[in-house]
Amino acid sequence: MLKKAGQNGRMFEAGIILILVLLHTGCSRLRLPAIDPSGGRVFLPAPNSTGLLTSQANNPAFSPNIGSGNVVPGPGPSNVNPMFQPPSFPQLAPNANSIQSPNQPAFQAPPTPPPCDAPLVSQNRKRYLIPDPGSADTPSELGEIIMTPSRIVAPVGSEVVVLAGVCGGDGFFVKNQPLEWMLSNNSVGEFIEVGGMHHPNFNRLIPPTAKKFSGQYAWGRTGLKKVVLSRGTPTPVDDIELAEGQTFVSVSSASPGTSYVTAVAPKAQGWDKRRSSTTIHWVDGNWSIPVPSRATAGTVFPLTTVVNRTNGSGLKGWEVRYSIVGGAPAEFAPAGSQKAEATTNSDGQATVQIRQPAGQFDPGTTQVRVDVVRPPVFGEQELIVESGITSVTWSAPALTIRAIGPKQADADTPFNYRIEVTNPGDQVARNVIVRTRNLPDGVEYIGSTPKPTEYGRDYQWALGDIAPNSPPKLIDVQLKSGKRGNVNMCFEVSSQEDDLRTEACTQTEIVLPCIGFSIDGPNSVRLGENATFNINVENQCNAPLENIRITVRHDAGLARPGKQNPATFDYPLLQFGESRSLPITFNAQAQGEQCFVVEVSARNVRTQSERRCVEVLDQGDSSPPTTDPNSPLSVEINRPGPVRVGEKVNVDIEVTNRGTVTLNDVTLINRNSQSILSTDTNKPWEIKGDELWIDVGTIPPGQTVLVRVVYEGVQVDPDARTEFTINSVAGSTFTSTGIQVVAADGAIPNPGAPNSNEDPIGIPGDDGQGLRDPSVGATQNLEVRVETIGKPTIGVGERTEVRITVTNNFQQSIRDVGVTLLVPNSIPLVQFDSSQSRLGLQNNDAPFYTIKKALELRAGESLIWIATVQGQTAGQSRLEAQASSVDVVGNATGSDVVVVQ
Repeated sequence: MLKKAGQNGRMFEAGIILILVLLHTGCSRLRLPAIDPSGGRVFLPAPNSTGLLTSQANNPAFSPNIGSGNVVPGPGPSNVNPMFQPPSFPQLAPNANSIQSPNQPAFQAPPTPPPCDAPLVSQNRKRYLIPDPGSADTPSELGEIIMTPSRIVAPVGSEVVVLAGVCGGDGFFVKNQPLEWMLSNNSVGEFIEVGGMHHPNFNRLIPPTAKKFSGQYAWGRTGLKKVVLSRGTPTPVDDIELAEGQTFVSVSSASPGTSYVTAVAPKAQGWDKRRSSTTIHWVDGNWSIPVPSRATAGTVFPLTTVVNRTNGSGLKGWEVRYSIVGGAPAEFAPAGSQKAEATTNSDGQATVQIRQPAGQFDPGTTQVRVDVVRPPVFGEQELIVESGITSVTWSAPALTIRAIGPKQADADTPFNYRIEVTNPGDQVARNVIVRTRNLPDGVEYIGSTPKPTEYGRDYQWALGDIAPNSPPKLIDVQLKSGKRGNVNMCFEVSSQEDDLRTEACTQTEIVLPCIGFSIDGPNSVRLGENATFNINVENQCNAPLENIRITVRHDAGLARPGKQNPATFDYPLLQFGESRSLPITFNAQAQGEQCFVVEVSARNVRTQSERRCVEVLDQGDSSPPTTDPNSPLSVEINRPGPVRVGEKVNVDIEVTNRGTVTLNDVTLINRNSQSILSTDTNKPWEIKGDELWIDVGTIPPGQTVLVRVVYEGVQVDPDARTEFTINSVAGSTFTSTGIQVVAADGAIPNPGAPNSNEDPIGIPGDDGQGLRDPSVGATQNLEVRVETIGKPTIGVGERTEVRITVTNNFQQSIRDVGVTLLVPNSIPLVQFDSSQSRLGLQNNDAPFYTIKKALELRAGESLIWIATVQGQTAGQSRLEAQASSVDVVGNATGSDVVVVQ
């Protein structure tokens, strides 16, 4: 028995050695005796046998039985059996890969593949290094092939690496597994290199053979260890890391087209899992999106994408799409949109312009997505070949300065400039200095807040350190010029420690008011009584004034029985220094505030005008509050139109300090009729009894403060009143105005419509139709109304809407109507809309905008525009519109104030 057992052992050893030898010598198929499972003997008697199959890679003559179709000859390596014919495979339809649409972004380098264990739930799984005894199948037989990328776009002549691995049934990539690579018959390009040789040197029993039989067919094996594929460049950025159980193939094409690469894992049992495909689009072009850049805030910066052919020449006709996707606010010029498109020119450049929105010139970084699109060619649809992110970092200057002043001022009359200095950077600006530069001859410095240091005719203000993003440092300067013409004022701000310097200039035209006049008369009169006013006119020019005409236009509540309205008075000549006093008497026939306008004109000089109002009291009324004649305060009310019951209307009160000293603790006291209610104001306020006390605060000399009060109609009252008394230590001023309240469903009366029951009386050639006071925005027949329909008070960077309405109240058409809009730079115009296409802007020369010229306006017709403005500078800004016609004497003007906080 021992001898027999020894013989059986030697026979077993010989059988194992024979099997190993046969495997090493590469036999393709071998029949061996089957092993006896009972253990009583080594092998079962004939004809029982066991079949062994070696690796396909070691048998060049083996023709794999995968797929179907005609066998096509193909060149192979010189050491391959010349009789070998790799099989053909069914052609794949273009874009057959359903994983990614051809319209989605493509990438030039393979992305990191998803982990093999992504679908598994258990994190404590066990890796089977040997087949699971409880399963009849190995991990490779239960696995599926995973390839990456599924789709890629690459320039012709480049080399694309495609990764693949068999994800086994245990959730790990299976090592040393055979893969077959093939290109479909309708593909361009060829295989360059196939992976499978990266194995440990001690593995001699099963050689990890990889072979490329032709440019369209190759064999490979998954690796036994991690491998880093270097592309031969000095930088490791483009290196590719292969995990255990992964392999690769590299593909290249010298011509444009598409390659359809298929990998097959022959040991995987599931036909739907053992094959995967990759689509490679070869494009004759190289492209580069803009690199991250820095730009100065407030400027327009170009973004350029370059697309070239492989020979270096520009590729024309490719589309590049830019989208702002995050970061600091920005927009594409000139449309102000968040997306822009450009087409490459003959140099292969596609450029768009990016900028920050108006009023948002702050430091920050804007992210921009760039999509490079190949146009449709050879029947294929357009293809996004690159989708990347670039950025623009906005660098704001550490110091900015703005000079704000009047466009026109009278000679020998003080006018004011306001200087605003800000630090929009992110560091403190140290020892900031503001100075005048080249003060023009004839300009006289009067005073400023704060006080400057004088160096001859130059003035310098030390502002100290300015923190980043702090409120603006303000300098109010008062000047005077006795020299006519344009005065160009420049102010420079600098910080020597921080090596910063910039300047701002503004221009004011100095004109000589040849006509000077004043109006003397009462502030109130009782109903039915007369009020007499003296109009004083003086020639202030160095030459005679010729053809002087005084025109007086008055409300219907001030009557001059038997006299024309408007009334005209002519003087042929006034010598220098000569003056005239014209008395004019009105009879008070309507209760409330009644006004008249005096306009004085002469040949070749600027026309002067002034509006004066008188309060008409009922016979039984007590005397109204009086106005201190020595008070430096003046009050102007923007008289509102009618308001419906339940609706609200804004009333603007402009309080001006005409004195030479600053007034503190200025208070505005408001009293109303019971038919209207004060609901809100833009200043601090409190209610005392039936009065609204508004804290106006401090008013520097020559400055105006806007107080906006919101009223609501309570009950119908055509004679509703609101009164204001402005108090300060320097005296008090009283004024009032009417607010007509109509029914909620009633029509708003047109204040500019003529009274058809009255006979027209006027000057010759005027048909009895004349202008109203331009400050209230209407004539009796041509009316301009400007009103804020959005938020009356906005912050810097916020927007609001203003409605401009021009109405022809004549009973016939008027010709050559011209409409001009004045928008201050402190609230720039960002959008202008109208429901009628003929009403677009014709000239965008800010701040003056020409809306329409030579326009005919029919009787009763109204034209409406909506202007959207954006707050840029804190303070109050007046938006004004003016209309004129060859058929109307003078201009009609309307305005409204927007407050920016």
